[in-house]
Amino acid sequence: MIDPHVHLRDEGQRHKETLQHGLSVAKRVGISAVFDMPNTDPPILRRKDVLRRLNLAKKADCGIFYGLYCGLSANPEQIREAVNCTRDFPQVVGLKLFAGRSTGDLAVISEAAQKIVFAALARAAYTGVLAAHAESESYFSPASWDPAHPITHTLARPPIAELHAISQLLQMAEESGFSGTLHICHITLPDSVHMLEKAREKVNFRISCGATPHHLLLNDLMMEEPEGLLFKMNPPLRDHQEQTGLLSLLLEGRIDWLETDHAPHLRKEKLEEPYASGIPGFPVLPHLINVLRRNGADDPFIRRITHDNIESVFGIHIPYCEIRQADLFEEYEVNAYRNLKQTF
Repeated sequence: MIDPHVHLRDEGQRHKETLQHGLSVAKRVGISAVFDMPNTDPPILRRKDVLRRLNLAKKADCGIFYGLYCGLSANPEQIREAVNCTRDFPQVVGLKLFAGRSTGDLAVISEAAQKIVFAALARAAYTGVLAAHAESESYFSPASWDPAHPITHTLARPPIAELHAISQLLQMAEESGFSGTLHICHITLPDSVHMLEKAREKVNFRISCGATPHHLLLNDLMMEEPEGLLFKMNPPLRDHQEQTGLLSLLLEGRIDWLETDHAPHLRKEKLEEPYASGIPGFPVLPHLINVLRRNGADDPFIRRITHDNIESVFGIHIPYCEIRQADLFEEYEVNAYRNLKQTF
């Protein structure tokens, strides 16, 4: 499997995860390549950041391919430098736009600033992958969030925030003359998938989307359980109907691939301030594959959504490796899947 969306922490976040540990767990579960996100501490924005990060990954080498996204700001000069990094370093697999805040401060929030990003990418003739965290902060409702009632996180970042962000990103990409691939990360809503399908019929750039194990297997009511804060994610878990609808669309081949959004935090960080969002994703992969098989997925289909489609979009060759039936939940303090393991 190629996992094109991971957060391997390290540097200022070594207490959460290190490159050496994360790559080791990935290899043991059967992952042959990971693509690491740039909202690290410090973030990956410049050539010097890329060099530093790739050097750390080289020292932590566990025998799998380490790919990296370069983050984007609204600074055209920084965007040009990031584009050049994708051309100069084979390990820099794409660019990442946070259209809404997640973990860390790496984000381009306003639509005016996002238009600057697309215009700069078009001027640079960028044809690679632009991965987007699609949530519009104009639809956030921070006052709705009450950590004593974790499910309120779904009100603070409602579905309309994702739908509006995707609509705006598609429009800006088209109007700017963007000629790369717009990838919508961790898609959570069937309606978002439908919107992308309609857009594919009329735009001149490529569109892809990925779904995570947690949005396919978990739903918002789990946030009302004891320690419901363990289920806090960005974007949030959706209701059972949206969750099962998303799983059905994946099984129909209408979502391009699986991506774990592997994001370790300490248990204390999840249950107390800052009430961190995200969970480890590597350990659940064998169990998700079992769920897909029980729902009719065959070997060629699993290979497409874990490997071949990713290779095609990123224009990269990675040896194929099947997910192993390994139980690695104990590698991390947080296991939001603990009550579901018997159903896998």
